[in-house]
Amino acid sequence: MPIITVVGASGNVQVTVDGAQNSALYNQATDLSNQLSSVISTLDGQNLAAGDTTFSAGNKAGYGVITSAGSYSVAGNVEYLSIGSDAETQPGVALDGRVNINATGGSVKSMTVLGGTNTGIAFRAGDQTGQFLAGSGDNLFQGNNQPTAGNWDIMTGNGDDTVNSGAGNNTISAGLGHNTIDLGSGINYVHSDGQDTITATSGRQSVTLSGSSSTVQLSDNSLVVDSNGSQKITVGGASTVTGGSLDYINFSGATGTVKGGQNSTVSAAHGNLQTENTDSALINVSDNLTFIGGTGETTITAGHATIFGSNGLDIHVDASQQGYINGAGANNLFVANDGNETLNGASSAFGFQAFGNNAGTTGTQTFIGGTGSDTLVAGVGNATLEGGSGAANVFGFRNSVAGADYTIQDFGSAANNSVLLVDYDYTKASFQADVLDKATHNGNNTTITLSDHSQITFVNVDTLNENQFSGLK
Repeated sequence: MPIITVVGASGNVQVTVDGAQNSALYNQATDLSNQLSSVISTLDGQNLAAGDTTFSAGNKAGYGVITSAGSYSVAGNVEYLSIGSDAETQPGVALDGRVNINATGGSVKSMTVLGGTNTGIAFRAGDQTGQFLAGSGDNLFQGNNQPTAGNWDIMTGNGDDTVNSGAGNNTISAGLGHNTIDLGSGINYVHSDGQDTITATSGRQSVTLSGSSSTVQLSDNSLVVDSNGSQKITVGGASTVTGGSLDYINFSGATGTVKGGQNSTVSAAHGNLQTENTDSALINVSDNLTFIGGTGETTITAGHATIFGSNGLDIHVDASQQGYINGAGANNLFVANDGNETLNGASSAFGFQAFGNNAGTTGTQTFIGGTGSDTLVAGVGNATLEGGSGAANVFGFRNSVAGADYTIQDFGSAANNSVLLVDYDYTKASFQADVLDKATHNGNNTTITLSDHSQITFVNVDTLNENQFSGLK
């Protein structure tokens, strides 16, 4: 661990710092050291002994220097504290022993604390705003929980640190240890590099996770950004989580949003959820899910789902295992985008309205409906459509959008299944003569060709009639 030499009251103080690679802690400590050096001649510097010290409220700001373990209480006009070993008596050696500091009696508006010991520093703040930099050891920051609390910039090294932020608006950067961070009622920003436990029951929180395997439990209106993975994240209503990989994300409020993430498990047991650009997620929502632009093999359980797909999506939807708080019985909606996509709604108690892509890169798309009545509409690329054996289904084709090869797997499996032709210029007579009479047969399968060169194969259907088609003039 590097040691930074800081100018003291009557000599130099050696502050121990680790965590230089994960949070720029070393650079921050160096900047504070340089700041002290530039103003030392204007300060009332004192070497502190354990016990109580009160700095006078004169023209000079107070600067306290601590080079021994023990408990200290500072009051009055103290603006700076440095904690470390004495460079003269212990050259190149870190201060060994815990230092406890009570600064609740400070009368200044702002305070800067710079320290680093082998064991750590326990610091209790008053009403002041300030900076707390604890470079090594297992540290404790205790903020003020009163409405008069100030705002703090808190940075710690690689020890197992505890931060109770208090009621102010704080910025917290925790190192690589197993840190415990309890956030208060203010607006707080946390950067976590370790395997941390981060909690808040109020306030407005923004948390970035660079380490892995942290546990986060926050209140409403929170933001969590995971840039690593394997986190356990619980947030309140109207919160947003940007996922990493293999996360467990739980929303405890009425609404929430998940952005990104890979192979994560997402749940919203009490309301609605929106997901954006997830990859291979497992999603369980009690009420309405809006799924936008996801990819990979994805499983959804929801009361109702509105899905906007993207290339590479293989989605399985189960809308039969939830309580359907709102919108009971409503059909699910699937809108495909470019590329290869699969919708499998065979386990859904309700039907689907599924639409292939209108334009763009063609791909192969597969739509499998639920046990309710489905409307499955082909797009510009090849598609396989399966409505299920429940209620009657509609298979749709749009002139100027269709034009590829399509397969209807189970046209004969449900009574009153039908084909809807949109914007085609067929009368019943011309459709019979130009399409049905020219159908081709391959075993039990029948294939028809439409005016836009769409080829539709009906599996295990050997005859078709015009009554099975709507949209004719």
